[in-house]
Amino acid sequence: MKNFILLLFVFPLSLSVFGQKTAIEYNDIIVDEQNKIGQRIIDFNYAIEAGEEMDIPLKLILEQIDVSIDIVEKVKPWEDGAALKSSALALFKFYKNIVAKEYREMVDILKKENIAESDVARLDELLASITEREEKLDADFSYQQETFAKRWNIELAPSELQNEIDGLNKED
Repeated sequence: MKNFILLLFVFPLSLSVFGQKTAIEYNDIIVDEQNKIGQRIIDFNYAIEAGEEMDIPLKLILEQIDVSIDIVEKVKPWEDGAALKSSALALFKFYKNIVAKEYREMVDILKKENIAESDVARLDELLASITEREEKLDADFSYQQETFAKRWNIELAPSELQNEIDGLNKED
């Protein structure tokens, strides 16, 4: 039953970059914060899989999201990179919302001694809702990052974190 939580956050093109230094540093700040959030989510998923306590990892995700939002809000956009920053912040705020609400509800369900069929149905409903709402934000972030990279001749490569997330999703 604990395998029900799938890692939902597809980190669109969370990347390593090569090219012009200041544009790269700007991109790296955003991607690094996204990866920090992603790692907390992976840690949370492992806690669920292992049947460990889930409240602390859930709290740590929220704390990381708050720190990451603060950092990205304070970073000055590189020339025409305001859209990249905006799309990242929208995605991070979405993460915060679903972790605080839907993930909290999922944890409450998974903590039950006896999980009913209606609980399983609710978990499925929550996962479907999150996935559907996240698609547009993921697509926008990917588009903004690809546009920024093309403009500044930055080479993008898939991240190790995305590979780990993909591996976890295959196990479920």
